[in-house]
Amino acid sequence: MYTSGVWVVKKGREDEFTRRWQESADRLALDFPGVKFMLLHDRENPQRFVSLGEGWRNADQIEAARETPDFQDALASIWRVLESGDISTLDLIASVS
Repeated sequence: MYTSGVWVVKKGREDEFTRRWQESADRLALDFPGVKFMLLHDRENPQRFVSLGEGWRNADQIEAARETPDFQDALASIWRVLESGDISTLDLIASVS
């Protein structure tokens, strides 16, 4: 299972968003060591970022992560620098190597 986030950051706050996201991912990685967290930056829209979480065991593990106080605090911190954001839980349908 995968998680994703699409984030549109307030202009001029991109570095702050990146720092806040990194701090959040670092904390989650300690509690969920099998999950790889990635942050991608849109080359054509400097305010747009996409985050991915790869390697979740199941939806219950994702829900448990999202319910932790650390996650809730981190998300609140991240929202302060956003224009908009959306998080999703995804199932892998196809893969080509």
